[in-house]
Order: sequence, then structure tokens, then C-alpha cells
Amino acid sequence: MKAIKILFIAMAVLLFSIGVSATTGLPLWISATGAAALSFIPSASVGSAYVGLNQEIWTDVLVQEFRRAEEASFLDEIPDESRFVMASRNDNDIIHLVDVGVDPDVLINNSTYPIPAASQNDGDIAISLDKYQTEVTTVSDDEIQYIAYDKIKLVQDKHIKAVIRKRGEKAIHALAPASDTANTPVIATTGTAVAGRKKLKYKDLITFKRKIDDAGVPEGDRILVLCSDHYNDLLEDPDTKNLFAGQFQDEATGRLNKTIAGFKIYWYNLNPYFNKTSLTKLSFGAVPGTDDFKASVFFYAPDMFRAKGRTKNYVKEPEPRTQQWEYNIRHNYIALPRKQRAIGAIVSG
Repeated sequence: MKAIKILFIAMAVLLFSIGVSATTGLPLWISATGAAALSFIPSASVGSAYVGLNQEIWTDVLVQEFRRAEEASFLDEIPDESRFVMASRNDNDIIHLVDVGVDPDVLINNSTYPIPAASQNDGDIAISLDKYQTEVTTVSDDEIQYIAYDKIKLVQDKHIKAVIRKRGEKAIHALAPASDTANTPVIATTGTAVAGRKKLKYKDLITFKRKIDDAGVPEGDRILVLCSDHYNDLLEDPDTKNLFAGQFQDEATGRLNKTIAGFKIYWYNLNPYFNKTSLTKLSFGAVPGTDDFKASVFFYAPDMFRAKGRTKNYVKEPEPRTQQWEYNIRHNYIALPRKQRAIGAIVSG
């Protein structure tokens, strides 16, 4: 009898959705969302069917919105290795990267045989993806009943944007070097002093270019993500302001149309903090002091990787006392250099 009731309700929802879709022109899945929210479904007798339908609706909206949100970012320059992500038993996602060792030497006009041989010692590197979880949002049952689709989208937009923002902040921090080395150059700006720091000059970009040239970084796919301070400095610099003015391809991504000094230029407002004296990076989440400023971050895209794992909804049906839904999401993601090389930073001096 219970199975018959569930089947009857499912058929009713489907028929209602088809009718709404035909009348309004809305896609069937949106019509189904509205149908699912109607209060004619008796939650006491078929609660399990109601939860299942709601879970599918929330998941469909989440996946579509997450894909749309992921399109605009400097992270798109980095190779996506998500196909190598594997789920572990403890519900974490892990990616296995292969350390292919050193590059082979290249012989020119060789006349000595046999050609020297070098062993290729590959090593497996297992990396756990970062786990991003949003705090729970509560939504009253009354809201869900009467404006289900709009409310679902509104709540999910907030959760998605929060994860995307935190994910980007963590990624750009991980792509920045800890300190100045031959393979991870960090330089200080040399411009006019303002508000406790020196402004970025165009000649600083040339100085940094020389550093990464000396480090052997290949010419293509050099990405420079300017912090807001440095981007604004260059807008005011007579040597660069004409190059930057009005050169956005898409203001949502921060990608600039011009390539400056061999760099593809982005700007981002969540770059990591560095100490202006020691030129060292603050740990993620650390509170900056008076001598700490956001830095611009450089990376050679082919030497980086990013990977997405699972994205999950968590939806809790209202209880008699609370009469409100609870919702949050979990998203697994990581972005890192493959090795500590071909990354760098420009720090306000």
C-alpha cells in the first residue's frame, strides 16, 4: 500500500510538472521543482519520497550553478587533473601524481656511441584534496512550499560563491612561494612610498622577468596575478596606464587583454600576504601586521595542477518542532605546484 501511494504521488508530480512546463515554457526540471514544493504532498505518510525528490532537485541546481561559477578564474590557465582523483574509504578524495624525475639531457651533433643512458625513476605522490564545507543555512518550511525554486537557487548561490571565494584564496596562496630562492624568485617593489609600502613600477616587472629568465622558466604560459595594490599602481604608472586602460576581456575574471613583459596578466583581490622586510609569505589565514602586504603571484601554468573531487549536498527535512530545512555543501578541491619551481612573487617593498 505504501509503495502504491509513493508511485501515485510521483506520477502526480510528474504530470503536474509536464503541465506547468507546457503552459509556462519553463524547463521540465524547474517545473518539477515547483511541483515538489507544493504542500499537497503529505510528508507524514511519504516523507522518504519527498526527501528523495528534494535531494535530486537541490543536487541538479547545485551542479549547474557550480559549473557556471567555475568558468571565470585565473585557475583556468592551470591543467585540470581531476580525472586522476580517487575516492578513499574515509570519504576524502586523493589524487596520485607521478614525479617523473629530472629532464633528459639533449645532445647536439653527437658522435659518441652508445648514447649515454639515464634511469627514469618515477615516484608516486599521493595528495589529499582540501575539503571545503559551508556552515548550515536554515530555511523555513513555509518558504520552501511557496517559493521553492527561487529559494533553493538563492541559498545555493550563497554557498557556492562562498566556496569558490575560499577555494580561490587557498589556491593562490598555495601557488605562491614561501620565500625567495633561485627557483622561486621573490622581489620587492621600488616605486614611490605610499601608506607604508613602495608602489609597483613597470621596471619592477622587467626585473622580475630577468629573475624567472635566469631560473630557466619557459617563455609561454607565464601567468602573473596582480594583487589590487599593484594593479592600481600600474594604472597610475605613466609607463603602463595606457596599456592597461580599458583592456578587460571580462571584468568577472580579471583577465587583461594585453600581455605585458611576456606575462598573461590577471588581477585578484585575495592574494596572499608577504612581509615587506623578509619577503616571506604569511601562513594561510594569518592576521597581517603593519609590515605585511598583499603580493602579486607568478606561476608557469604547465608546472601547476588543479583537481576537483566530489561536490555534495546535505539537506535535512524539517522536524515537527523546528519546521525548517537545513542545508550546506561540501566540495573537494586542490591547486598546487607540481614542484617548488617556476613560481614567484612581487612584494611591496
